[in-house]
Amino acid sequence: MQDKCPKCGEPLATKTIKKELASGSIDYPISQTCPKCNWSKDLTGAGEIVSKSVTAPPSEIKKEKKPVVVAPAPPKPESAAGINKLITVALAILVLGGLVWAFFLYPGTTKTIENLPQPTVTPEITQTTVQPTSTPVPEVTPTGKKIAIKLDSYRGFIPNKQTVKAGDEMVWRNDGKETVTIVSNDGFFGDQVLAYDKEYRYIFKKLGTYSFNLKGKNFTGTVTVEP
Repeated sequence: MQDKCPKCGEPLATKTIKKELASGSIDYPISQTCPKCNWSKDLTGAGEIVSKSVTAPPSEIKKEKKPVVVAPAPPKPESAAGINKLITVALAILVLGGLVWAFFLYPGTTKTIENLPQPTVTPEITQTTVQPTSTPVPEVTPTGKKIAIKLDSYRGFIPNKQTVKAGDEMVWRNDGKETVTIVSNDGFFGDQVLAYDKEYRYIFKKLGTYSFNLKGKNFTGTVTVEP
């Protein structure tokens, strides 16, 4: 009895293969197929293969379009991107440096050098210091003689003129009640402030006539030094 298709009931066509045996050969069924609906069955034990039922003519079957999947581009390695960025920055710096040098530094330097004023050379003047020839003053030995002049804020120098020998010691003494200041008009000594009964001593060694006054008073005294 021939097997029928479980779907449409049509007799199935059996496909066989011939296997050789020791005493002969045998036809061994491997699959059954329905010639009407294309139903098929695997008789080898690998499982049934069920074909899709065609419910419409092949011209009416819509072909399914498979979506085209575009694989994303693999990311660039970070190291390569960093190197490219560094190269770009370095090239930009070189270009900017060249422009600055060409338009600012080089022309400006040339112009500055051309416009620099020439230095004025001042000849050296050698100064020769001429030491004055001084006449040696003979050393004066103090005579030990003391000559006194009294000072008074109301009467001035008493006496107001005095002659001494080189080496004599002059003694000015304040004999008044008020403090007086004796001033050497020839710069022998600094101003001397003398209170009551105080005195100032000086030995004359240079010959000549010298004047003295009381500071703030209209009194003058002179001393003449003789050899």
